[in-house]
Amino acid sequence: MVSNYIVGRLNRKPTFAAVYPIQAIDPSVPAVVMTSIDLQWVSALITSLQRRNGSSVLLVDNLGTVIAGDPGRSAWIGKRIDDTSFFKSLGHGDEGTFRGEGIDGVRRIFGFARVPSSDARLIVGLNEAEILQRTDRELLLAYLQLGFFGLLVLLIAWFGGERLIVDPIRSLARTAERFGRGDLQARAPPEAWAKEFVPLTVALNDMAQKLADREEELRAANAHLRELASSDALSGLANRRGFDARLAADWQRAGKLARPIALLMIDVDHFKQFNDRYGHVEGDVCLRRIAKLLRETATREDDLPARYGGEEFALLLPGNKVDSALAIAERLRHAVEDLCVTHASSPTGQVTISVGVASLVPSAGEDAGHLIEAADIALYAAKRRGRNTVVAHGAIKLAEAS
Repeated sequence: MVSNYIVGRLNRKPTFAAVYPIQAIDPSVPAVVMTSIDLQWVSALITSLQRRNGSSVLLVDNLGTVIAGDPGRSAWIGKRIDDTSFFKSLGHGDEGTFRGEGIDGVRRIFGFARVPSSDARLIVGLNEAEILQRTDRELLLAYLQLGFFGLLVLLIAWFGGERLIVDPIRSLARTAERFGRGDLQARAPPEAWAKEFVPLTVALNDMAQKLADREEELRAANAHLRELASSDALSGLANRRGFDARLAADWQRAGKLARPIALLMIDVDHFKQFNDRYGHVEGDVCLRRIAKLLRETATREDDLPARYGGEEFALLLPGNKVDSALAIAERLRHAVEDLCVTHASSPTGQVTISVGVASLVPSAGEDAGHLIEAADIALYAAKRRGRNTVVAHGAIKLAEAS
């Protein structure tokens, strides 16, 4: 095991301790080997690595203290960055990626991974502007090559014959023109080319394929980054940003079609006490198990399960009235009970959930916030009734009226 950032009592230098259990001569006596690691040596090791200009390397413990880094981050070693948006972007995951500003204010694409046998995480950031600039440079070079081949074709046509040279060149020029318009699926037609044109045709088609492949790679990378930006790393569900975007779109669609849209707001009962008693690791396991049940409950393609924040989840159900939404909420509540996750600090002795249900047909002057507010009111009513229950917003209004 490896400790967090500490200052040595004798040399007053930044360090961290490593402990490893060993077998003593007397088997009945437990023994460990303990050593301290000079953080300046770790920083020197990072400095010796070959890295791109503008990149950043940091070693941060789980409390948000910078343990080691490259020379450009030496002033940060030993400082706490737990209140920065940079550290908060790491979340609680063991590994992952994110985009944002580093501690020096420079935007980068970051990747991080937990150091084995410790809670420290190694964070490597690559300058976002440099990566995009390199991509633009490669695309520009590819288009310049394409323009060169097009010019070569035109020069050959100037000195060639009408049938054997001009017609093939016109065909290649038309293909190049389609490339210029952005049609990267265009290919030179399989005609009876003169042998001098065969290598050129193959090269042109090969270049087109490479450009198409590169474009597809960039599209996939952008899609992956969009997915990371709208997904919760712990649960695998949509995060708050993804939920808000989807709710706004579904609310607008439901208003145009005059159909209902239902929302379940779900809270894990007494979850703070669960974390205090069993630890955050077990707490994360519990949240992932509940997230799995949410995914299984969202059986339709339009349904959206999301982690709303902390121990609170949401399930968006477009097209559902309050009765069907209530039935889904009850199935989910029973499914969580059936997990039989022990919770000694809960009155029931196991993990349970409270669910607030609301279903509205959007009308003029209302926004999606009305649906969230209604589901929240129902959720708090469920908590006031003793938790481990489901309450619908409409039922609250009837109770108040009576």
